Amino acid sequence: MSTQADQSVAALEQAILTRANDLAAELIGKAEQRRDTILREANDRLTLAEERENTSAQAEADRAQRRRVQADELRLQARMDRLRWELVQGVQARLAERMQELREDRTAYRRWLEQMIAEGAELLPPGDLQAEVTTDDHAWLQKEWTELSKRAAPERHIELLAEPTWGSGGVRLRTADNKAQLDNRFEGRLARLEAGIQRVILERLFPADGSGDSLSGVAG
Repeated sequence: MSTQADQSVAALEQAILTRANDLAAELIGKAEQRRDTILREANDRLTLAEERENTSAQAEADRAQRRRVQADELRLQARMDRLRWELVQGVQARLAERMQELREDRTAYRRWLEQMIAEGAELLPPGDLQAEVTTDDHAWLQKEWTELSKRAAPERHIELLAEPTWGSGGVRLRTADNKAQLDNRFEGRLARLEAGIQRVILERLFPADGSGDSLSGVAG
């Protein structure tokens, strides 16, 4: 059962990463144009800097030029960092829109909640569990919780807490002693996948090595 659960969790995580990759691809076109402009401007500045360096033999001029080149590199890196951050935020905003679409399909959303509960029940230590759901979900889930939780995790007793939590959807499960928890709210899962989303964006923007090190090649 654990192997099946692991496979199910892996499939869910892969599906979210695939979706993030698809959404990132929609933004890559514009980002690549902006990247090309930034790199072209950097090349022009550095070419001019090299010409000035070749015509000057003075050590102080060389040191000053190196400082200017380093400053250009830092400014270029800062602009690239801002571009990457804007893309990450754009992808996350689109994922939030998809989450809202899922919530509007109550049948599909209920199935997803069951999967999130089943995952938590499988991964958390034995014993009774407590569940927190968002304010929007709390009212209707109070009526369905017993049936839904038993269907998702028939071997576990899971209490729905009276106090709702914040979030865009999903469920946070914890042990009764609060020593272990699994945050399967939308925001919790997105936080765990944020590094993967950023890696996808970097790999698309800088296909040479996926780390942004291609900037040093331009500056050199």
